[in-house]
Amino acid sequence: MMTRYFSILILVLPVVAQELPSAPHGCMDGSCYPATGDLLIGRAINLTATSTCGLDGPDQYCIVSHLQESDKCFVCDSMEPYNPYYRRNSHPVENVIYLRDSRGDLTWWQSVNGEEKVSIRLNLEAEFHFTHLIMKFKTFRPAAMLIERSADFGRTWRPYRYFAYNCTKTFPTVPAHSLRFIDEVICEERYSDIEPSTEGEVIYKVLDPAIYVKDPYSLEIQDLLRITNLRINFTKLHTLGDNLLDRRPDVLQKYYYALYELVVRGSCFCYGHASECAPVPGVTTRDAGMIHGRCVCKHNTVGLNCERCRDFYNDAPWRPAETDNAHTCRECNCNGHSNKCHFDMAVYLATGNVSGGVCDNCLHNTMGRNCETCKPFYYQEPTRDIRDPAACIPCDCDPVGSVESGVCDSHTDLDLGMIGGQCRCKQNVRGPRCDYCKEGHYGLSINDPLGCQQCNCDPRGITMTGAPCDQISGDCSCKRYVTGRYCNQCLPEFWGLSNDLTGCRPCDCDFGGANSNRCTMDNGQCDCRPHLIGRQCAEVQPGYFCAPLDHYKYEAEGVIGRAPDDITLPGKVRPQAETDCVQHLNNQLRRQRRHRRIATTQQQRAALRRIRQLQQTPSVSTVHRERQPGQMVTWTGPGFARVKDGAGLEFTISNIPYAMEYDIVIRYEPESTEDWEAIVSVTSLNLPTSLRCGNMLPTEQLYTVTMPHHRRYIQMPRPFCFEPNNRYVLSIRFQRHGVSHRHLTAFILIDSLVLVPKYEELHGFTGNDAPDERRRTEMELYMCLDSFMTVPMPVLAEPCTYLICSISAIIHNGALACECDPQGSLSTECNKVGGQCNCKPNVIGRKCDQCAPGTFAFGPNGCTVCDCHSQGSLGQQCNPVSGQCPCQHGAIGRKCSECQPGQWGFPNCRPCQCNGHAESCDLETGECYDCRDNTSGQLCDSCMNGFYGNPLVGSGEHCRPCPCPGHPDSGHSNGASCHADYSSNQILCQCSEGYAGPRCDQCGPGYYGNPEQPSGFCRRCQCSGNIDTLDPESCDPRTGQCLKCLYNTGGESCSECKTGYYGNALAQDCRRCTCVTAGTLEAHCTDGVCHCDSRTGQCPCKPNIIGHNCDQCAPNHWNFGSEGGCDPCGCLLPNALSTQCNMFSGQCQCQTGFGGRQCNDCEMFHWGDPRVRCEECNCNPMGSEMAQCNRVTGACECKDGAAGRSCDACARGFTGTFPKCVPCHPCFHLWDDAVCLVRRDLTHIKDVIAKIVEKGEVPGISDTRIRDLEKKLEQVQDLIRDGDREGTFNLIGQTIDDLRAEIAFTDGRLMGVIRELNGTAEHDNALKRNLTALEGELKDLNNTLQQMHKQLENYLTAGLEETFENVRKYYQSSLNSELRCNASVYGPESPVEQSQNTRNRTEDLVKENKDSFLRTLAANNKSLSELDRKALEMEQKVKRLSNKVCGGHANTKANSSCPDSPCGGAGCRDNEGALKCGGRGCNGTVGASLVALGHADDVRTNLTAASEELQTMLKKLQDVTVLTQNVKRQAKNTLDKAQSKKELFENSNKKLKEFIQKIRDFLMEEGADPESIEKVARQVLAITLPVNRTVVINIVQQIKDNIANLTNVEGVFNQTSEHLAKVNDLLKRAQNASARAERVGDNINITKEALESSQAAIKKAEDEMNAALENLNTAQDITTTVDNKLLHLNNTQMDVMMRLADLSRAVESLRNKTEQNREMAKDAKAQSVNASIEAAGLQEELTNAENLYNDLKKKVGSVGEADGNVSQKAKDMKKEAEELLKKATNGMETLKKLERKLQKNEQRMQQQQDELADLEKNVTEIRESIRIKLMSYNNCQ
Repeated sequence: MMTRYFSILILVLPVVAQELPSAPHGCMDGSCYPATGDLLIGRAINLTATSTCGLDGPDQYCIVSHLQESDKCFVCDSMEPYNPYYRRNSHPVENVIYLRDSRGDLTWWQSVNGEEKVSIRLNLEAEFHFTHLIMKFKTFRPAAMLIERSADFGRTWRPYRYFAYNCTKTFPTVPAHSLRFIDEVICEERYSDIEPSTEGEVIYKVLDPAIYVKDPYSLEIQDLLRITNLRINFTKLHTLGDNLLDRRPDVLQKYYYALYELVVRGSCFCYGHASECAPVPGVTTRDAGMIHGRCVCKHNTVGLNCERCRDFYNDAPWRPAETDNAHTCRECNCNGHSNKCHFDMAVYLATGNVSGGVCDNCLHNTMGRNCETCKPFYYQEPTRDIRDPAACIPCDCDPVGSVESGVCDSHTDLDLGMIGGQCRCKQNVRGPRCDYCKEGHYGLSINDPLGCQQCNCDPRGITMTGAPCDQISGDCSCKRYVTGRYCNQCLPEFWGLSNDLTGCRPCDCDFGGANSNRCTMDNGQCDCRPHLIGRQCAEVQPGYFCAPLDHYKYEAEGVIGRAPDDITLPGKVRPQAETDCVQHLNNQLRRQRRHRRIATTQQQRAALRRIRQLQQTPSVSTVHRERQPGQMVTWTGPGFARVKDGAGLEFTISNIPYAMEYDIVIRYEPESTEDWEAIVSVTSLNLPTSLRCGNMLPTEQLYTVTMPHHRRYIQMPRPFCFEPNNRYVLSIRFQRHGVSHRHLTAFILIDSLVLVPKYEELHGFTGNDAPDERRRTEMELYMCLDSFMTVPMPVLAEPCTYLICSISAIIHNGALACECDPQGSLSTECNKVGGQCNCKPNVIGRKCDQCAPGTFAFGPNGCTVCDCHSQGSLGQQCNPVSGQCPCQHGAIGRKCSECQPGQWGFPNCRPCQCNGHAESCDLETGECYDCRDNTSGQLCDSCMNGFYGNPLVGSGEHCRPCPCPGHPDSGHSNGASCHADYSSNQILCQCSEGYAGPRCDQCGPGYYGNPEQPSGFCRRCQCSGNIDTLDPESCDPRTGQCLKCLYNTGGESCSECKTGYYGNALAQDCRRCTCVTAGTLEAHCTDGVCHCDSRTGQCPCKPNIIGHNCDQCAPNHWNFGSEGGCDPCGCLLPNALSTQCNMFSGQCQCQTGFGGRQCNDCEMFHWGDPRVRCEECNCNPMGSEMAQCNRVTGACECKDGAAGRSCDACARGFTGTFPKCVPCHPCFHLWDDAVCLVRRDLTHIKDVIAKIVEKGEVPGISDTRIRDLEKKLEQVQDLIRDGDREGTFNLIGQTIDDLRAEIAFTDGRLMGVIRELNGTAEHDNALKRNLTALEGELKDLNNTLQQMHKQLENYLTAGLEETFENVRKYYQSSLNSELRCNASVYGPESPVEQSQNTRNRTEDLVKENKDSFLRTLAANNKSLSELDRKALEMEQKVKRLSNKVCGGHANTKANSSCPDSPCGGAGCRDNEGALKCGGRGCNGTVGASLVALGHADDVRTNLTAASEELQTMLKKLQDVTVLTQNVKRQAKNTLDKAQSKKELFENSNKKLKEFIQKIRDFLMEEGADPESIEKVARQVLAITLPVNRTVVINIVQQIKDNIANLTNVEGVFNQTSEHLAKVNDLLKRAQNASARAERVGDNINITKEALESSQAAIKKAEDEMNAALENLNTAQDITTTVDNKLLHLNNTQMDVMMRLADLSRAVESLRNKTEQNREMAKDAKAQSVNASIEAAGLQEELTNAENLYNDLKKKVGSVGEADGNVSQKAKDMKKEAEELLKKATNGMETLKKLERKLQKNEQRMQQQQDELADLEKNVTEIRESIRIKLMSYNNCQ
């Protein structure tokens, strides 16, 4: 209860403490504002909600926090309006207007259960000034909501503020920081907590008092406060953990929005121009306390919100009223000519913010901003004031010739050059009324803006006398060769209009090169015929030429020759004279035979042969004449046609270009001094059809002309008319002149036939005008025609050149193409006249298309000289294609300069001398070609390399192969050559590199192998170039093992640096390790010498030790040399300058004042907490015992009598000046005690005051305050009890809202006061600066005063004479100063007078230019406004651009710092003055670039690591290559061993077969005794095979498996190669991506992907490489195993072979013994025969013996026992014989079994041989596969 009263007390206290606000004050002195109130009052109908419970029927809802009462669920029925008596469960949205009803009960609005998206909207009828909003909720405040506003009646909405329990999660795009700008949209979390569960408030102020508002009347602030609609959107409920918000009714009915009260504080929006508001038309609500929306405007303003000025009150701009300035709208000044006006800002600015009203609809023919000037076509009467209605009268101007259709000057202003009523003529018009044209103009017209047109006569084409043109028509007077209306055109055949006397120049086109004599007027270009150029068409286009007059010439050597008796030749044939000549010679020959005149006879016979040869000579032959350097060429073409007397030539002509008459000219060269004549017949094959030749008769012409011997050409007496498209035949008979017979020896050389056009009939020569006569004269004068008659043609005169080109252009209708042969000419251009191309060597013809005589092989390089041999050829001409010369008998070759095959030495040919070993030799030197029989040398007189002997003819020896040790074709030759040493009778070989010995069967130094074997050879010792190749002991000559490694290298191949050295052993660069023992791991050191990495030299360092030599601690470590490495420095920051310390002592570099090894203590003579600060002791040495003070308190240890912190003062009880301290009087101690008591009491008082300040109350006095509060509470209760409860309650609520608004307003006032204080402080600083300046001036005055005082003292102390002199000097100085002063003040040249004149002139200029200056000023002000606006827009753009680029808005302060923009921006600088833009964490492009740059750096780092890994991969690949080579070498060795084992097995198998055959033969032979057979059988059975089939199969299977593994190695290496290629490609891509990342960060992700791919590929490649290495190791092990097994097999086989050899020897001995037994058997048989014979002869004796035996048996009875023993022995012998027979039989069976077993063994051996063959094949395939892979790996490197 006490709490409730206390809350009411807080609300009412302001009302009790002060009176109610008075009525609004007047609006005369400044702004006035209507009362502020709740905008909801009276607008219940305008308040809506999107969700209200119970609108469609009763809804049940529950209260979660209703724990005290038993009822937790209730019913909402809002179908009817709320009634405090009957409809209390109705909760419509209008319940939020008032907190309580008339009964004092709380009312509220409630939404539908479980609905989260709910909004409340207030629609206002006008614009209102919205200040703040208060909401009190019945339930939990919303978990998320936002407040929106509209200033255009709901068309667009903008947010005010967001509220959420978790802003980041609910509104992720809205900033959640504290408010920084007054119009910033943020999200707050303080009003969205789950507590309290009821009566929780949400307060929003539009203008936060914490934010300083620079201009509360600015458009931005007014726009922020102005609303027409307000909307509150609830977006999320507090669900107390039911985050999923189960849609079951029993769950939903617990969650809803319920609002007790909604207060929307605001006022009528009147811009300070109204103190009260009235209802808006159409609004009839008149609730008490309602804030209406129509302003009752003051200050001459109107409008619903006083937003504009009243009509005719627009002289000043409308502005919102301010506290001390009402900005009242002013009345316009229209001089009585209008009652309407409008405001123009440009005018207002132009007048210096004085007047901006512009009058509308001015009357009385006036106009202007203030109707101060007359309208166009009117002017002000000078005698009348402008306010007079009749002040403006009409103008009198001709509308045709005046500007603006007759407008005159509106008033008189001499300064502006205006005279009232004066007409303003058009530019080309004159006269008082503007009705005449100016001189040089014509045609006055109203439609012409200039009034009259200019004559427009071209000044170049008109005469200089008289008017330029006619005033009426405008026709100009032209010069002689000029025409046109404006004299701007030349007459035909003239061009170049200029200021010349005649105006234009003649075209002067070339009569032949141009189609006519007309040209273009601007540049004089004539109309040229094809391929002629130049202005006059007198020049030839490049690549073309002018045909000379003798262009149409026909070479005689290329036409048809006719015999004298040919009927086609004209004229009669003469008889021959050769018959008489022959008869005469024959008669002379007979007479001379009779007289035996042998010499004469021989001459006559020769003459007879000559005559007969002449009879056989053809009538016409071609004579080629070579062109010698320096020789004049007097002919054309290759040469001449040599025509016999009476014979002739037939020319065919079909290329005539132009129908006209041509002179026929024959060029010739006589062979004698006789004159000749020519009979010429010209026949046209077709009738002429051209106009020129069609009417001329006859069509055939016959000429007979004499050809004098002293001339070279002859011209027919009459021309002949030739025409195009017709064919002509010219037949000419040549015969001697003046004779009657033809002579055999008479010939004439005809060069060519020439057709020369009769140029006199061409246009340009036929006329009688001067140009034609001039051309005819020049042709004759310069002998142009005669120049083309002879050969060579002389140099043409320049006029001839132009005339010839003109004639050629007419005949050929332009120029002719050069058509230079691309092979025979040097360029495509030819001579301008004649068209001769620039030919290559030995090429002739106009087009350079044929070889000169004596040359052949026309081609790109010209022609080649025939160069026929003078002795071997019949002439100098050769075949033009092949170049073959005509050879003499016995000569061959192209040049006829070679001997027959088998001969040499042309022309003295002799047989080749080749010792019978070759058939041909060099034609010049005789050196033999293709020596046979292993011979060589110039004459095949020596043996070729690899052979020796004497191959000379007759020696009887041949070339035999060198035995080094084998012959060259044996595959076992190690020598390049050899020779026989006859002194030692030995063959000495010249060994190849790597071989030595007389027969090259030993390896040389640095090589190893087995060259003595047929397949052996020597290989270079693989010692990496680190042995002495001249030292025989440098490597083992058999195994190649390196024995003496040089250059500090070691290893099997000297390819590694030996222990204690590092570097590149292959480059002989092994250096001693330089490891520091103290920093290197002890395990890598021996006897003080430490080992390092054999390649890099990096020493193995102890922990935290770095450096190539382990000679320094890692950064931030020390204690170098300890056993465990270096220890961390542990420098304490920021006490230390850095984390680095001394490597040996560990001492950190401490800041000033700090000490200790780790800077964790204060320095000597310092004190304090080293974690915070250390200060210097500063102990006074005279007062302290020591320089070091207490390290904690800093107190120095003082001496007796000294005191103070630094012991620099006298102690208590001492007096005097330190350090002279004297003890005080004894009474001091008594006063000292009293002072101590007073100090104690003051300390107590200080503590009590501190408690009062801390707790806010005085101990023991709080009861009185409570009693006062109770009294005030009783007064409030009485007030409530006596008055109208509802009214009082509303009044209290309104007062509370007013207090809240007043508090906000007071905050604003306080901010203003603060600004004023800041301004006062600035003013105070300015005054201080002024005071400082005044002090400086005062000091200067004092100094001056002191100087004057000193001078005065000098005067007083000086003598009279000196004083007088000074007085006189200063008097003179004063007079001079007076003169100068007067001169500067008075007189025309004085500065004052000049200044006065300047001032007067300035005032005059100011008066003259005042109006223009004001207009310019207004325009400039307007421009400045525009510039200001553009600058503002530019600033906004710069801010936006800065935000995009730098991530900051660039609010630059005076010192270029941007404290509110951590990312910087345009113009921002840091503390060091450097430009600040972007950075880490900024959103701009610079930040993105930095991030991209960082990514690029990371990528570069990763790429570097990838490159290092790739280098490692490359090294591994190199190792794999080396290992592959080793495997290849081992496999090759294995293959060689297998090959040798195969051969050994084959030999063994062969021997075994032979052995088995021997055993078989032995067993099959007769006479073999059982003992021998048994012995053989036992030895055979004792033989054991080295391996059985199972073992061999297992070995072969293992080999196959190993081969499979090696095949897998192929796949691995293929994959490795692919991955390596991929890695290289990715590396290139990553490097390219890194270069692009340095400029742009867009490809970072691609680079990362490429890097990841490259790393993955590298890892995969490493795995594959490891697998490959393992497989190679396995292959190497398998190869070794196979090698071992083959070696074991070899040893076992050798054992078997030894046994077989022993067995063979035993069988051989048995065979010998068998032979002996056979001989013995023969002897036994013979003896048996003899025995049989003797037995037959002794039969009787046996009978006699038996008889004797019986007698003896009878007689000797005592001998019976002895006879029984003999019989038993006989039985025993028989039994033994039977057993021996059985044993022999068994032995035979055993031998048969042994034979079968041997056959099985033979089959098994054959199988093993096949398997070994397969094994050999497999090994061969393995070797080939390894070789192929090795080649591919080498290529990969």
